[in-house]
Amino acid sequence: NDLICKKLHTVLKTSKSFQKKGAKLEQAGMMEEAARQYFISVKKNRNNVEAKIGLKKTGQVVLNRLLADFSQQKAFGNKKAAIEAWYQAKYYSEGVANFGVVLNTPSIYQSDYESIKESYLDELYNEGIELMEVEKFQEAEKKFIEIKRIDPNYEDAHELADIAYVKPIYNEALNQFGVAHYRSAHDKFQQVVSRMAHFKDAEEKASECIELGRFTIALLPFENSTTRNGLDIKISAYSLEALTSVSDPFLNVVDRENLEFILKEQKLGLSGVMDDETAVSVGELIGAKAIVSGAILNYGESVGRPQRIAKTAYEQYKVKYLNKEDNKYYYETKYRRTSYDEYASSNLVTVSFQYKMISLETGEILASRIIEKQLQDEVLYGVYDGELSKLFPAAANGVNTNWRAKSQLNSLMSARQSPRSIEDLSNQIFRTLSNDMKKDIEKLMLGLIE
Repeated sequence: NDLICKKLHTVLKTSKSFQKKGAKLEQAGMMEEAARQYFISVKKNRNNVEAKIGLKKTGQVVLNRLLADFSQQKAFGNKKAAIEAWYQAKYYSEGVANFGVVLNTPSIYQSDYESIKESYLDELYNEGIELMEVEKFQEAEKKFIEIKRIDPNYEDAHELADIAYVKPIYNEALNQFGVAHYRSAHDKFQQVVSRMAHFKDAEEKASECIELGRFTIALLPFENSTTRNGLDIKISAYSLEALTSVSDPFLNVVDRENLEFILKEQKLGLSGVMDDETAVSVGELIGAKAIVSGAILNYGESVGRPQRIAKTAYEQYKVKYLNKEDNKYYYETKYRRTSYDEYASSNLVTVSFQYKMISLETGEILASRIIEKQLQDEVLYGVYDGELSKLFPAAANGVNTNWRAKSQLNSLMSARQSPRSIEDLSNQIFRTLSNDMKKDIEKLMLGLIE
């Protein structure tokens, strides 16, 4: 309560100080400066009546000057400047009113403002229409934005501002569409739709861009050049998952299941896809423009056995003794040598994978890469049969009682004792390989479809 009272006293004192400054400036005829000091005083303390009286008097002088500037600009025919002057007066009056001081604005000024506003908005609107007709859309948009700032509900200025914004984008999208730059056209049509959802046929055109520019690839069964069974199935599954998660709307993936169905319907074997002589015809059959093939070149795994090392440590204990001076028993903390077992173990998986993406239209190798990955998980932990709270690490000259060293020893005792399984590491490494291939193809798609 004392603190609150002190703060309140400081605020009241500060408010009074600004009020006195305002009074001195008012006496000197410096009304704007005086009004500013009175305003600060009222902000500090809304209950400062003397500051409010001073603000009402000097603030009215400031408002009158602003209104006079409005009238002068109106008389000179400077419509934009007059409107800006009106808003300055309006904002000033409202700002003061927020603190309980009401200033007077004669109604004649409001009537004059409405008159010049309508005239100015009519001019802006007509200018905007004329600019639209000669396709000066950027300049037209500025006119309609200015109208919206002054009167958000003025006729159809809001819609015209949107049209002035999207029309040049729509025209450029049509140009890109005409030269088969479907990605660029699609992005611009989408930009139009995001601003005006139903502008002309922008939404339909965006969909048409995807239809015409769609790039279908057939994901062939991958080969396994190792002695470990099932790796081809695993990499194929992860690759399909990765490629079908690509956000590019132009990429379409035909997976093995659909590929086999199509070829079966046409009485062709899947092995025929790998034949160079039939690759193009199969591509045409399934509507693909490219095939993605791959092979596991090498695969290795190493299951580590825990390696044990005996570590010297110290065990804490208490010794009871009699103090002959006061004939009382006390306990002394001592340490004796002991040991614990430290174990290290790790599992390792290594993979070498190659993929190729080949155009079925030209036979060109669009992408080819050998990706090598290694993934290892290691564990280091300790085992102690005794009471852990009494176990301390060894130092060069005996026991180490430092709390950080003790904490590290405790962490070692509670550490994970089993490395991640080979299966887990294998799954992650194949997922990583597939994602690397996905990223390569994503970048390639940006160049293939402009």
